[in-house]
Order: sequence, then C-alpha cells, then structure tokens
Amino acid sequence: LIMKSRRVCAIGLDGATFDLIAPWAAEGYLPVLGQLMKKGVSAELETVYPPLTGPAWSSFMTGKSPARHSIFEFFRRRPGTYQQILNSQQNLDGETLWRLLGEAGKRVGVMGVPMTYPPEPVNGFLISGLLTPAGCDDFTYPHSLLGELAEHLGSYRLRHDEKYRRSNPEPFIREQYEILENNIQAALYLLEQKSWDFFMVHLLGTDRIQHEFWHLLDTDHPEHDPEERRRLGNVILDFFKAVDEGLGRLLNVLDDDDVVLVMSDHGFGPAYKFINFNTWLLQQGFLKLKQSPMTWLRYLVFRLGVNYATAAHWILRLGMGRQVKEVGRARRENLQRRMFLSLDDVDWSRSTAYSMGNFGQIYINLEGREPQGIVSPGVEYEQLLEELTVRLKDLVDPVTGEAVIEHVFRREDVYKGPYAKDSPDLMFFTRDMQYKAMGLSDFSSPRVFDPIYGTTGHHRMNGVMICQGNGVVREGAQLDGARIQDLAPTVLYVMGVPIPKAMDGEVLLDLFTADFRETQAVRYSDSEPSQAEKDDHSSYSDEEQAEMREMLRALGYVT
Repeated sequence: LIMKSRRVCAIGLDGATFDLIAPWAAEGYLPVLGQLMKKGVSAELETVYPPLTGPAWSSFMTGKSPARHSIFEFFRRRPGTYQQILNSQQNLDGETLWRLLGEAGKRVGVMGVPMTYPPEPVNGFLISGLLTPAGCDDFTYPHSLLGELAEHLGSYRLRHDEKYRRSNPEPFIREQYEILENNIQAALYLLEQKSWDFFMVHLLGTDRIQHEFWHLLDTDHPEHDPEERRRLGNVILDFFKAVDEGLGRLLNVLDDDDVVLVMSDHGFGPAYKFINFNTWLLQQGFLKLKQSPMTWLRYLVFRLGVNYATAAHWILRLGMGRQVKEVGRARRENLQRRMFLSLDDVDWSRSTAYSMGNFGQIYINLEGREPQGIVSPGVEYEQLLEELTVRLKDLVDPVTGEAVIEHVFRREDVYKGPYAKDSPDLMFFTRDMQYKAMGLSDFSSPRVFDPIYGTTGHHRMNGVMICQGNGVVREGAQLDGARIQDLAPTVLYVMGVPIPKAMDGEVLLDLFTADFRETQAVRYSDSEPSQAEKDDHSSYSDEEQAEMREMLRALGYVT
C-alpha cells in the first residue's frame, strides 16, 4: 500500500454550535461554512464531561478522555489540601497530536490552542493560547517567533482584557473584532511564510461573544432586553459573519488538495439561573462549618449576602480601586479567604461531601483520599452516594416548582482510566443544562438559586465538526457518533501516521471516500512514552494563578 499524506488545516471555533451555524448557513449568512458543509462532511461532535475548555481541548490534542490525560477542569486539587491549583500543559498525560506528527517527520504549526502553555518544543512552531499569563514573553516556540510576529503585525493579540459591561458593551465587542482580525492576519502570515504539513488556529471570540450575548438571541431569557437588542442588533450573528469571512481568507491561501477541519470543543445554549451547590450541601447538612468565632463571623457576613463581588463593587464606588490593585492579586486572594466564607471554614471532621467545579461536580470526603476524609470506602460511601442522588433529584426550582436535576452519574459511568480516581464522585446535568453552577467559588451566595449575571449563555455537550477534502472526504454527508477524542487519530490517519494504541479515540473512517479508505490502512503503534507522573504542582506562580483566576472570572468560568 502507498500511504498517501495530505496536509491538514484545522480551525477551532471555540464553543460553536450547529444550533446557530446550521440555520444561519442555510439562510446564506455564513457562505464559507455553508459551502464547507455542502462539499464535505458535518457531524455533531460529542465533547467530554464536563463540557469545558480545559478538558475538552486536552482530549482533542491527545485523543484521550480526561481519565487518561488527567485534566478534569481548569484546576486540580493541591496535594494534601482542599485548595485548587491551575492546570497547565505540563500536567497533561499523553503526547499531543502535534508532537506525534513532528516525531513522524511532519512539520506542524499550532496557534492559540488552550492548555498549550508553557509551549512544548515541536517540529515547527507553536503559540500557546488560553491560560497564558499576562506579561510573559515565553509563549511561543521557537522563542524568536514572537519578535517575528511583532515585526509583521505590530503585536500579536493573545489577551482578552475587556470585560463585558451591560451599561457599555461596545469596548468588549470592539476588542473581540480586533483580536479576531489580528489572529486571522497572524494565521495568514504563518500559513504563507512557513513550511507546514499540519496547521491549526484557535479562535476564542466565538465562545466569549456567546457567553455574554446569548440573551439577545433568546426572547425567553430572563435577561432579554428588546431595547438592548434593537440598539446592538444580533451581536452573535454579526461576529460569526466576521469569523466566516476570516475563514474564507484562510481557505484562499490553501492548496486544493489540503484537508480542512473546522471544529469546536463544545456547544452552547442559554443559562437562566445560577445554582450554589456548596450552599445547598451546607443547608442539607453534608457540609459543616468550624465552630470558631472567625468562621461564625464570616458566616454572618455570608448570610447577609456580602461576598467579594459586593465588596469589590463598593471598593470601586469609593474610588479605592488603585490602592487595592497595588496590593497584588495573590495577596488580595489571601485577604478574600480571610474575610469571606470559604472551604477553609469547613470542619472536615464532620463533613461528608463538597462541590468543586464549573458544573457543580460533587466529591465525597473520602477516607484515605481526601486529606481529612471521614467517609469509609465501601458501604458508607455507596449509601452516601445514594442519599445525595435522591436529594439531588428532589431539588426543585422555588419559582417554577420543577425538578432541576435531569441525570445523575457516578464516576464509573463517565470515567475509565488511570486518573479516574481523581475525578468527581457524582456528576449531573441540570434540566436542559439551563442552570449554571457557581463555578469554582466556595460559597458565593446564601441562596441555593440566584438570578444569572455576568454570563447569559453556557456550554453544551455537542460541538461541531465540518471536514472537507477533495477526493479524500465524502461530499455532503452527515456523520453520527463523532467524539472530540476521535479527531486526533483521524488526523493521524489522513496524514499517514500510526495511531498510538493508548488513545481512546477512533478513526472516523466514515468521513472518507471508499477509494481513500482502500489505499490508506489504519496503522497503530504501541509506543507512547507517558508524560505523566509529571509535576503535580502548578506551572504558575501564586501571582499568575490569581491573575488566571481573575481572567477566568471575566470569562464567566469563575464566579
């Protein structure tokens, strides 16, 4: 057999969903995406649980599920504590798609993919993406690439600094367009000036714009404001039109034989209300607080509805923002933990369960695993899971009276692999995924349910995949059952590179023409040196971690 190899250009549209793309393409608003769908294969792309940027992109780049690559969230628990530290590329177990391609002699270019900081050496070039600290200049490989891009572009735009403000959304919207244009120009420069066999560019703006403006699309949304919609128009559609136009410019510089892969890490939909799961666990008696004067004082402040968000609001109103900024982010975080109720106030000797994560994931305070675990493995553990499941299913929205939790999963239902032991014990989907957990905050509100604020759209389990390649990919077909971890082995296959057996993903053979499948065998390799037992500590300083937490808060991931 003669192994054919095609160049592959992958474009990541963070958070893109066919719920929007398909009708807009059909109506002619997105001609480039519409043409790709017509000439190629499209599929809803099932993502991993939780449907979140960190684990989803990690699964894309390794072809593995979270229980095999070890990234379950943006954060992991600091060893020996109940505190969280930020994940980075160095915590990822598994060789990345671009590393495997490079080792097979292929030249790669990777631009802006989340979870790639610090940048790993590749056979080509790499620019890291989301979770790159501000002010650092070590986010490209080779290091000289940063200066080259600056010379060509003036500067390379990596950071999304503007925060969405309802009273003045224009600066936020303007920044999204500026970064999009800058990133498209950088991609065009690299595509045309560099030698590559695999190229990838990731665009974050599609995610950001949906988080902040979903309420303009959805007339049923509690935050929908007809006047705001009249004033701003259809912000999400307008941005996707600009993305579509940028996509057209990228495709124009490709060869006719290149395979194009457009994909997203998760889908999107409305978020109608917040749920505070640690508050719920406190009310239900699974969490108990320390019986110390300072904890009771913090609890009193908490019951009055005062938290760091309200405190920050008053600091800004009193004109003290500059003085507080000078304290530094890490010290501010320490002050927050001393002033407001947190997991530091929990009496772990009497607490059986706690929530940590963007989807309200619940962990049992398990003996031998948690630093101060009290729940015995076996019967006691199983009974507690059963009780929590029943109580979760009994949780109702106080306004509508409807049950809130649709499905409850245990760890073994979701995760299989060496890192399953680090995964949550209980996970769940809220009804239509319209309720958003309060992210990574310990205790944000004395109420279990809160009105949504700061973000009106959130992630769903189905992203998008559109693939087109003349003579290689079938025309105008739709595919079922595609998963995000299937993309890495599929790219390796189309490029004639053996697939590590350690991958969970499978080659999406139904993408390809019968002729191509006849000439291209699926080959596997045994070897994949594990990158894990890497560092279980963070790649970031305390100040950088605080900065990343602040940035994730602005993105709507931390509340």
